[in-house]
Amino acid sequence: MAAGPEAIYQPLASPKGAWAAEHLAIDVVGWLTTVAADGRVQSSPISFLWDGESILFYSKPATPKLANIAAHPQVSFNLNSDAYADHALVIESIAAVDDSVPPSDVHPAYAAKYHAPLAHWKMDEAETAREFSVPVRITPVRIRAW
Repeated sequence: MAAGPEAIYQPLASPKGAWAAEHLAIDVVGWLTTVAADGRVQSSPISFLWDGESILFYSKPATPKLANIAAHPQVSFNLNSDAYADHALVIESIAAVDDSVPPSDVHPAYAAKYHAPLAHWKMDEAETAREFSVPVRITPVRIRAW
């Protein structure tokens, strides 16, 4: 039987999950792992937004990660751990394109979070939104935090 939402998110509410909850809010880049058609796992760094229930990221169209998600929506998302992996986060999830999400440059929370990082990377906000135009939502199925 599948775990209910309370059980899925409980690790983030625990004392050991406090590090993970904080870093979901402030980290700029996380790691998405997808499965290719031939069964190979492929990990990619992604810019993301955690809304307390799901992770949003934007992709360029027609990328291998989108093809992988279309074929195998089961994905894993994780943050960089601390230096000794005393604190870490792994989120086993289902990913899907979410066409209801506005472009990144007009999504209030996403635009606010990525204003400074885009400036650091010397990327224009509007141009980045046009280039990374496919919104993908990652919905947790199981969260492991320590």
